[in-house]
Amino acid sequence: MKKLFLLAAFGFLALGVHAQSLTTVKNIQIKGMYDFQDEFNEYRMNSFLKYKLEEYGFTVYYDKQAVPAEVEADPCKELKCVVERGKSMFSTKLTIKLLNCKGETVFMAYGESKIKKRDKSYVDAVKNALEYSALKKLN
Repeated sequence: MKKLFLLAAFGFLALGVHAQSLTTVKNIQIKGMYDFQDEFNEYRMNSFLKYKLEEYGFTVYYDKQAVPAEVEADPCKELKCVVERGKSMFSTKLTIKLLNCKGETVFMAYGESKIKKRDKSYVDAVKNALEYSALKKLN
């Protein structure tokens, strides 16, 4: 009897858990300015990231813009995009993460660029990170 009760309890818990993945969420919030930037959309990286994610079929908006109605109703209907810069002297290394409402990483990609001009290297690193990613296969 105890085993049947525990099995039923775990079954109900499994049904109640709402998994958040790339296939179920279509809204992504990106920052206008990340920690390594000094101004909004510096190096045009943020707008290029927004363009690439929209190209893959996501609805993308900046953190300062109005939130879509479905995200307003349920905050778990969006993913937050976090971009981190790696330490490197002769190249630009970026890590792009998509986090769900619980702060768990749903997607991660690494990109690197050896271009010396900063305004081109950040865009190139984003392009390299998303070039062969799983996001392309979802479209």
